[in-house]
Amino acid sequence: MPIDLQPSTPVALVCAVLADSAETLVDAKERLAECFGPLRATSATYDFDFTAYYESEMGAGLRKQLLCFAERIDPAELAAIKAQTMELERAMSREGCRRANIDPGLLSIESLVLATTKYAGHRICIAPQLYAEVTLLYQRGRYRPLEWTYPDCQGDAVQRFLLDVRPWLLAECA
Repeated sequence: MPIDLQPSTPVALVCAVLADSAETLVDAKERLAECFGPLRATSATYDFDFTAYYESEMGAGLRKQLLCFAERIDPAELAAIKAQTMELERAMSREGCRRANIDPGLLSIESLVLATTKYAGHRICIAPQLYAEVTLLYQRGRYRPLEWTYPDCQGDAVQRFLLDVRPWLLAECA
């Protein structure tokens, strides 16, 4: 006898946008809204000075912002959304270099899951060459980092943003 599968609980689609300028951030937000609908919330923009990893491609003085979209989604859509954001990165690039790095993720009342193209042992393959990881877990009133959580995801700007969005998710689940 087959087992009935349980439907997925819809989650918030978030995108972490790393950009080479304020203008690129605005452009990325507009393009993302065209793809995924209106924004529900945005984080404060913050300096991305946690690593020099992206500077050879995107330059110095990078800025980052998190976006949350108004329409909740099925978590099974994450791989397709990552593919779309990669196309946006290509469309926005200049002379083969990205001007924006867009990492989509799933925000639930329990966690933040981010999609990436980079394999690591703690990441789960969600499509060919695409992976997802639990980046933060909600425990004791905060979204808490794990051993592999990127330093910027542990900062105050991200924490405030996630905690501001969480009541909306709780109300939607009620």
